[in-house]
Amino acid sequence: MESIKMLWTTHSAEIVLGIAGMQAFLLVLSLIVLIRLNGQKKTLRILSGKLEDGEKLKELLESEEFDGEDIRSYLRHLHSQTRRLKGKVGLIRYNAVGERASDMSFSLALLDEQQDGVVISSLFSSQGPSYIYAKPVQGGRSSYRLSSHEEQAIEQAMHSSQEPAPLEPSKREEPQLVTSR
Repeated sequence: MESIKMLWTTHSAEIVLGIAGMQAFLLVLSLIVLIRLNGQKKTLRILSGKLEDGEKLKELLESEEFDGEDIRSYLRHLHSQTRRLKGKVGLIRYNAVGERASDMSFSLALLDEQQDGVVISSLFSSQGPSYIYAKPVQGGRSSYRLSSHEEQAIEQAMHSSQEPAPLEPSKREEPQLVTSR
């Protein structure tokens, strides 16, 4: 405690100047953030004013302000990337240790539309350590030797049928907004 008092008495001017300098720096930084925030708010207000409902969005896409075909092309690109991210799953559970255990072991295949991904196997053992293996899969095949359970999981994933959402809007009824009173 005595050393803190001594430090304060000998260097109080430097400490006060340092604190004042930090406060000035923080003030300038706060002003910069405030200016940027106001600019973003203004942009959002302009955009939300133009996109009040679906008709305004359609008009905006068809206007000279935005190239609608570029936006549609970008949406198609996003759709193709999303399809690639959507996974197909195959899961096979089995008993790896004999009669005394239930189906605690498994092989899990996670594949994309191109049948690339990974197969993960967990071998449960009640007597000692359990093991987990991961093997890459490309085109439905792995460069590593696969067990019959891993092959079954990959086969199951490749034949899972999950249809992606359509890219083009359909002639469905518009959803109704429900409000509670």
